[in-house]
Amino acid sequence: MLKLNLAVVKRDLMTKAYLSVRFLIVLFIPFVLLYSGQIFSQTPTNGDCLGAIPVCQDVYIEPTIFSGAGTYPSEIPNCYANCETCCPNNCLDGEWNSAWYIFTVQQGGMLRFKIIPDNSGDDYDWAVFNLTTGRCEEIYSLVNQLQVSCNSAAFDGETGMMSSLGGSVHCNVCGTTNTNRWNADLLVLSGQSFVLYVSNWGAGATAGFTLDFSESTAVIFDDVDPVISTIGAEQVSGCSETELGIVFSENVTCEWMTPNMFTIEGPGGPYMVTDVYGPACAVGGEWEKEYTLTVDHPFTSNGTYTLYMSVGFPGVQDACGNIALADTLVFDLDLGAPLLDESGLSVADATCGMDNGSIMGLSASGQSGLTYVWKNSQGAIVGSTIDLLNIPAESYTLEIYDNQDCITYGGPYVVAEIGAPELDDNGIVITPSNYGFSTGSITGIIVTSVWTIDEYIWHDDQSNVVGNNLDLDAVPTGYYTLTVIDENTCEALAGPYFVGEIGGPLTLNPSANPDVICRGETTSLSTGAGGGIGNYSYSWSSNPSGFSSSLENPVVAPETDTRYYITIEDNGLLVTDSVDVKVHQLPVPNAGPDQSIAHGIYTFLEGSASVGSGSYHYFWTPVEKLEDATVQNPQTKNIYETTPFYLDVEDAVTGCVSEEADQVTVAITGGMLSINPKPFPDSIVCIDEIFELQAHAGGGSGLYTYQWTDTAGTVLSTEASFELSLSEAKVHYFYLKVNDGYNDIVGYVVVRVDPAPLVNLGGDIQYVCVHETITLDAGNPGSTYLWSNGDTNRYTSMGTTGLGYDEQSIAVHVTNKHGCEADASATIVFDYDFCVGLEEYVNELDARIFPNPTSGMIRLEVNDISGRIEVRIFNLLGETQYRNSFISSPEGSLKKDLDLSILPKGVYLLQVHANEGAMTTELVIH
Repeated sequence: MLKLNLAVVKRDLMTKAYLSVRFLIVLFIPFVLLYSGQIFSQTPTNGDCLGAIPVCQDVYIEPTIFSGAGTYPSEIPNCYANCETCCPNNCLDGEWNSAWYIFTVQQGGMLRFKIIPDNSGDDYDWAVFNLTTGRCEEIYSLVNQLQVSCNSAAFDGETGMMSSLGGSVHCNVCGTTNTNRWNADLLVLSGQSFVLYVSNWGAGATAGFTLDFSESTAVIFDDVDPVISTIGAEQVSGCSETELGIVFSENVTCEWMTPNMFTIEGPGGPYMVTDVYGPACAVGGEWEKEYTLTVDHPFTSNGTYTLYMSVGFPGVQDACGNIALADTLVFDLDLGAPLLDESGLSVADATCGMDNGSIMGLSASGQSGLTYVWKNSQGAIVGSTIDLLNIPAESYTLEIYDNQDCITYGGPYVVAEIGAPELDDNGIVITPSNYGFSTGSITGIIVTSVWTIDEYIWHDDQSNVVGNNLDLDAVPTGYYTLTVIDENTCEALAGPYFVGEIGGPLTLNPSANPDVICRGETTSLSTGAGGGIGNYSYSWSSNPSGFSSSLENPVVAPETDTRYYITIEDNGLLVTDSVDVKVHQLPVPNAGPDQSIAHGIYTFLEGSASVGSGSYHYFWTPVEKLEDATVQNPQTKNIYETTPFYLDVEDAVTGCVSEEADQVTVAITGGMLSINPKPFPDSIVCIDEIFELQAHAGGGSGLYTYQWTDTAGTVLSTEASFELSLSEAKVHYFYLKVNDGYNDIVGYVVVRVDPAPLVNLGGDIQYVCVHETITLDAGNPGSTYLWSNGDTNRYTSMGTTGLGYDEQSIAVHVTNKHGCEADASATIVFDYDFCVGLEEYVNELDARIFPNPTSGMIRLEVNDISGRIEVRIFNLLGETQYRNSFISSPEGSLKKDLDLSILPKGVYLLQVHANEGAMTTELVIH
């Protein structure tokens, strides 16, 4: 039994792009990536599907000699069968010395390509996977669905997809018989995305290769601008969601996908985008197709939303440099919020200032426990039932809340004012009264009303009723006011109008209308002059001083209580009188001190007012961010960005309103409620190893409650962190819900449980010729080793003096890269009875070939292997005389009879290659 070491050359590969091509139906995967932070956390290379090289031209020259399987090995499964029977399914025996390429079809047609090795003696295997609706992570589990063409034939030189060169099928198996180096052309469609896996199988390549697509009728290089092709609205479920998925038509640059490129408007908005997440971007990739936008604050309402994307700088680009243009996309969210049915809506208008309007006939459905909040245009809460009754003319909105933080908005619904008569005095005619008589009149006023007018009432300046018709006549000099009342008791007022006097002594009866105002308002002064000849001139003045006018009826705007003096002259006669105007000072609002609060919580504003009567009405804005905008100290809604609030006040006695609003700013300190659940110390543990799950909550109020559950929904803990162990080797998912008293957030964490390393030294008792040295392999690459002979390498060699029978024991302790441990031992018996055949040179593979010498038939037995085994026989000139490939059994062995009778007699070198290494031995055919 002979063994030979096979050195595995490893090198770092330049990081390339991870180009994702899955649709939102699998959005769960990036969510896991986002919160686990461990399972997919290394930067992908060209040796990974996650780091596939974008192909932007027909011919791609690859100078690199690839070895290893990248940062993410085992992306492709082993077909686990005799490789000659793997087709039509996966024809590969895993991922080996890989390079990955990705391209998107721009114009449909036949895909053709050649892989042309720089050294014609190199052997490349390959496979094409359709990732239009899949992801790199899914290749291993869905290989038979995603793999559309595969070739593992054991031919040196050119290979690829060319029907014109003899390709007739989409799967060619290993070996050189009943297989072909060429596959059939593949029909591809516009918009489809593919990855091409190229394998330098056995690490035998000595140079790079050229990848040539030029004979394709399909166009695979890209000159089309990327666009957002899909918005994952259907994935937003529930009213605590802060994430929205978008899918581009192709992969775009991670680096320039920034939150400030996006804005979302809609019910309860606008929504600020605070983060843009792409799974490939998160692990160091340059490209991604699917992104998750995090918004601040949660979506709460069903309805139509609009996503705006700006160009940004230097611009989001695809792999071939095409820039995404600005875009506007409309989408609908159905969050399960209450449904408002307006089909039975009935709005009854209010009658001329009375509180007899109503909004009825609405109905709402959804979860139980719905609550209703009606608000007027000033944000005051005016109702709490589905029907709103006994209300004045106004504009009203309805908010419907369920017990899942969902909100449905209704309205605005306008209750109009009806029935008030309209008075037009543009054509009024006022006739003065003769001195000492009641001959004055007021006519020409026009009344318009949809309702019957019941009463006309004229009052003098002493409130006496002096007339009951539209026209007023037979009245003396004085001031008169008209009240019009319709059948609904609605009133309209006109006046006061002054009826002068002809003849008699010169008189004054000055007035101000109105005589009580708020500072900043105006009033109209009237002289009330009468008598004399009627050739009047006027002179007004004031106390406090500062006003003068020669008009008969000037308009003034005093800032304090003021007495106005009027002097008239009539043919040399002077008469003076005065009128007082009361001015109420405006109330002064105080919105209170600026506040700083945690992200996403509410606070109470501290309003007050001064000046005036001391009794005030309060009006805060913005109304939509307050629970009730008409109370002195309102509660805000949960606030997600620094927000200014403004306070206006009205004097409850005088009706005067503040001149300008006072501002208070509620600043947000810290971030939005967030979690970053992690396993500690690692996301990969051993069976029964104790580890810890940690929540890492931040932002929000800072006061958190926790709930950890497993996949079955079982509550595991309500602490921020807790310890546990797992006894089943698989990937486990854990779910975390955190509440800060105001908002919920949900996260995920993934823990992979590994078994202990499997150590197979080749049998408990092994027999070796006394002249030979045996090399034992503890397996598990990347582990640490401690042999009982003090060796700390993966392999240890044992020999004897060669003088006779010798029995030796050996043991090894293996700790794999995850810290899982295992022990194994063996007894090696050196005995002359096992000195047979020609000397073999062994390193690593547990292989036997007999008989040797042979007349043509030999038996090949190989143990402790997996996947494909390649057998080559060379003459002494190094020329290949025989080549074939086989697949190991599921038990990890191969037993195969080889017929070499076609070879001439002589001495040959027989070489066996497998995933685990190689073996070379002399072979004599006689």
